[in-house]
Amino acid sequence: MGRTDKMNEMTPDTHVLVVDDNEMNRDLLVRRLERIGFRTDTANGGLSAVEKIAHNTYDLVLLDINMPDMDGIAVLAQVRKTKDQSELPIIMVSARDASDSIAEAINTGANDYITKPVDFPVALARINTQLEILRTHRKLKVSEERYALAFRGANDGLWDWDLQSGEVYYSDRWKEMLGYNADEFGNTPDDWFNLIHPEELDRLKAILEHHLMGKSEVFEHEYRALHKDGTFRWLLTRGVASRGTDNQAVRISGSQTDVTRSKVYDPITLIPNKFLFMDRLEWLLDKDRRKRPGRYAVFLIHIDRLDELRQTLGPVAGEEVLINIAHRLLDCLRVEDSVSRMFEAEATTVSRHDEADFAVLAEGCRDEATAPKLAERLRQTVSKPMKVGDNNLVMTASLGIVAGAMEEGLDAPDVISHAASALARARRKGPGNFELFDKHMQKRALKRLKMETDLRRAVAENQLALHYQPIVKLNSGAIAGCEALARWRHPERGNIPPTEFIPLAEECGLIDIIGDWVLEEACTQHQKWTDGRAETLDLSVNFSLLQMQRDGVEDRIMDILSKTGMDPKRLKIEITESIFMEDMDRVKGILSALNNEGIGIAIDDYGTGYSSLSYLKRLPITHLKIDRSFIGDVSSDVAAQAIVQSTLLMAQSLGIEVVAEGIETVDQEALLRVLKAEYGQGYHFWRPIEGDVFSELVNRPLVV
Repeated sequence: MGRTDKMNEMTPDTHVLVVDDNEMNRDLLVRRLERIGFRTDTANGGLSAVEKIAHNTYDLVLLDINMPDMDGIAVLAQVRKTKDQSELPIIMVSARDASDSIAEAINTGANDYITKPVDFPVALARINTQLEILRTHRKLKVSEERYALAFRGANDGLWDWDLQSGEVYYSDRWKEMLGYNADEFGNTPDDWFNLIHPEELDRLKAILEHHLMGKSEVFEHEYRALHKDGTFRWLLTRGVASRGTDNQAVRISGSQTDVTRSKVYDPITLIPNKFLFMDRLEWLLDKDRRKRPGRYAVFLIHIDRLDELRQTLGPVAGEEVLINIAHRLLDCLRVEDSVSRMFEAEATTVSRHDEADFAVLAEGCRDEATAPKLAERLRQTVSKPMKVGDNNLVMTASLGIVAGAMEEGLDAPDVISHAASALARARRKGPGNFELFDKHMQKRALKRLKMETDLRRAVAENQLALHYQPIVKLNSGAIAGCEALARWRHPERGNIPPTEFIPLAEECGLIDIIGDWVLEEACTQHQKWTDGRAETLDLSVNFSLLQMQRDGVEDRIMDILSKTGMDPKRLKIEITESIFMEDMDRVKGILSALNNEGIGIAIDDYGTGYSSLSYLKRLPITHLKIDRSFIGDVSSDVAAQAIVQSTLLMAQSLGIEVVAEGIETVDQEALLRVLKAEYGQGYHFWRPIEGDVFSELVNRPLVV
């Protein structure tokens, strides 16, 4: 395309204002411009020109300098207060000998000048040059605004509304969201507004106008729009207005996102999600909107051992279970059946929820007994047998319940928090239980929250300490090693046992930090004990199930051993039998990697959990620690003796060493020696002691 053709692109409908107090000069320029296609307007003086520019839109102004009422330079100065050279090009028209005036005009903001008598080809070239610059600037501005907005996060449909022309650009993706092809949709605001749900159109227009008036930084609104298939979709529209020098909006550009799925439905079960549930609960508890007082109940439902099922049968099976249970819950709460007698009206909501697998809101409960009755009904509904693939399954559910009166003044987050506390308590009681939140539970929840806060402070302020309980050789009484045990020295409550704060650390995400500290501190202490010592000394450190589930746990352990310089062959990691309920291939990989480095693997509290001979054969277990519940009865109970003896024989045949935990009497020690037990640990020998005391102990000739 040649230069002349490119210039002439601007000519059709290009609006030029000709300002001159001499009628002959005006008419001459107007006729020449109109002859080649320009649209023109005229002003016979400076005051008229200022008025017209303020109320009309022009692409270019030809402005005479010498006029009686208001000269051209004064007009130029007035116009440049609101429109700069890129928005409205102004070419001055002057006499040939008016060089001073031309210089003043250029300094005031004129884009160019032509002289009288007008050489029209030269004048047209200069006019077209300014119009080409204007056209390029406008396109660049539109492009910059459009892509700047896209860069701010509008990765879905884009739209761009020119408020002066009234045309709207809708991207292909914008149209696709509502089911339209590129050529099936118009380019006006009404094409958009006509699709918006009637109940929401006025609200959207009000928020849009609020932004265009400069009362908000961003236009943002969620609304329903009619899809071509006849259904409504939830859309999130964002936009930012561009403004002229007078701060008036001249265009607004933005993005459109389809939020239907995340807005209303859970993608797996297709039942309402947390958003709808919380909206309904908030509405119910809002005293300004509800019509009358009444009772309600909220149930958080956790499907027990669902994670274990996913690991065993795969994620697809887990989704099938959720879908099946969702349908059951919906059927359970249909008002056609007997459950409707528990309520004054049809008012139940079943949804998915972040705090559990499902949530149920029951409105209009008749009395306080309704919630436990319905909880039992829900629990039985979940526990009915179901077939998933080739597997016949029986699932159980734990429930946390809040039952109350709408006028009590709780807000929705408080209700969910209370229900979550009740659910946590139900789960601690074991699978298939439910718990009703009460004021005592609230006190316990507050106490637990304080404990969590204190524990975080304890980690930060080094309030944790390690004690060490010796492990002795039963045939000689010599110390073979020790078990490192964490202690919390609380500034107000004194020493808090690990059975109380370790589960709390697991719940609040501190177990990895505490676990790493325990291992590093114990290994560092071990190095001090064994420096220059000829006899070997083993160190046992407990690892929780949650720690062993973390990715890279074996690397973290080896990094700490390398950092402290401890011999891996002297470390024994104690795990409980609950680890056997995890993904066995993954467990085997972790334990084998550690054992290959020389680290011993001990099963703690053996005999109380899930272990079997097959696990002991498949996994690199090097030590068993017989639970104290068996050792406590070993000298007086024939059955306990038989269990201990069979465990010792089995371990001997597998090449596994055994430690008897909880030895507290001489009789227990004597009988264990008769049964050929190798190692013992318990208060009969030593209670857990501080590191310095243990150091003195191991340096004595022989202590039992």
